Amino acid sequence: MAGKAPASDGTLLFELRPGAAADRDGANGSSEGKMDVNFLASFNVTGIGRHSEAAFYGVLRNRPPGLVPYYVNKMRPASVQRFLGDPRARSGATIMFWRFTVEELREFPGRRIGWLFFESDRLPPSWIEQMRAFDELWMPSDWGREVLIAHGIPAERIRVVPAGVDHRIYRPQPRPHEGFVFLTVGKYEKRKSIDEAIEAFLAEFPAATHPKVEFWIKADHPVFPERIAALRARHVAEPRLRFVSGHFSDEQMAELYNRTDAFVFPTKAEGFGLPCVEALACGLPLITTDCSAQTVFLKHVAGLFCSVSYRMADLDDPDYAHFYGTDYHGTPYGRWALPDMASLRAGMREVYEERTDWRARAQQAAECIREKFSWDRVGRRAVDVLLGAG
Repeated sequence: MAGKAPASDGTLLFELRPGAAADRDGANGSSEGKMDVNFLASFNVTGIGRHSEAAFYGVLRNRPPGLVPYYVNKMRPASVQRFLGDPRARSGATIMFWRFTVEELREFPGRRIGWLFFESDRLPPSWIEQMRAFDELWMPSDWGREVLIAHGIPAERIRVVPAGVDHRIYRPQPRPHEGFVFLTVGKYEKRKSIDEAIEAFLAEFPAATHPKVEFWIKADHPVFPERIAALRARHVAEPRLRFVSGHFSDEQMAELYNRTDAFVFPTKAEGFGLPCVEALACGLPLITTDCSAQTVFLKHVAGLFCSVSYRMADLDDPDYAHFYGTDYHGTPYGRWALPDMASLRAGMREVYEERTDWRARAQQAAECIREKFSWDRVGRRAVDVLLGAG
């Protein structure tokens, strides 16, 4: 790729060879044997935004001749209308990263692919209706595929195309520091079990006996930014709890992982588990629940991470109700995993006391994750599925 430049309506035009920009008005995507692949997404700092952008570049770097990816900014109406009015779009494929209403989907020509994420094992009928309107569904995990099959989506319409990690940035580069530092990363919400992780840390490592054991918490919430300030205020008397806030680049996140000694992630449910896979790629010993979508990569590092026991329970979450309650119309939200506190404390204790052994295991896990779940590997998988080879 020689470079990129924004078009006036927000669409990105990618230069595929020196001196030849792949504009939609050019001939690159129209001749026989060619395929346009349109990424209808919004590249931003959210999990979905980061996924869609990284996937785009993964495809771009690993595409065969004739497969031409385009970014259509779904937040820019002019970009979307320009795309919908292009007759070449009828013969291409459009990858969408969120649900659309059935009426909206009917506007999109060509092969419609939903690359979707969800955290519950029970989906409301309106979501299933929308998913049926896609020609194909890509799930980031076998768990997600099985959830869809259980809801009546035909198995032959579902492909597992996982998310990934930038292996050039997220790699083991431990930074020297004093003491022992646990880390957790994730929005401050019930689903991430951050309160449980803090409780386990304070109970297992009292300040009187472990003054140099710290717990760093990066838990910004894009919708409820006031939460992290309230959490910090509740624990102001415990200086070993360090709250890290603000937007971090990938390079800064990799630096954060590498300045700590173990990653604590007792999540109740994940659409993929991006912080978890990033921590693994950095060679950080991992303490987590082996549940939901993150099982897609955890199964490859069995025995190389510390698994937290859990029990399944009804999903009871004010945030889930806030965002999706109207879709469920008063029906149950499904079930998720509640981490066992004794198991969580034991896992943190084991990783702390046997740190040399766990760091060695984590190095093995990092090699596996960086090879099997790099964005280049994901891009190749996406290309194979697009061309019918996967």
